[in-house]
Amino acid sequence: MTNHIHFRCPCCHGSQYRTSSFDVTEGNPFGAKCIFCKSKMITFDNVAMYIQSGQTPLDFRK
Repeated sequence: MTNHIHFRCPCCHGSQYRTSSFDVTEGNPFGAKCIFCKSKMITFDNVAMYIQSGQTPLDFRK
């Protein structure tokens, strides 16, 4: 078993993050935030489910 959790930003698709106990919420239990756009990070295994839910636009250009 590994203790490494892979996060992905749903907004900018970055994978660099910081964690803080002040950012821990029910929706963000690890307190991980993207260092680029400050969005809450989601675990990489939930990315496909997040995209299918329609909460993110499928055009990845800004």
